[in-house]
Amino acid sequence: MKFTLKPQTVKVKWLIDGFPDYFIGNDKKMYRFSKQKSVNMVLNGYTKGYYLNRKFYSLSRLRPLLIKIKV
Repeated sequence: MKFTLKPQTVKVKWLIDGFPDYFIGNDKKMYRFSKQKSVNMVLNGYTKGYYLNRKFYSLSRLRPLLIKIKV
């Protein structure tokens, strides 16, 4: 599956279970389908993670939710 952003084309590599609007591309960045923008990784205290639907998810909490797309 390919997703076209305005300046570039990104292939969907991982989907996130429970968050159908978000995905991780082949360039290892997280994107949002509806906004067609990348989601910035944030540092909350000493923990790296992302805000998904206004809730913070650390990388260790996101890892079990990843679903790999087979091409």
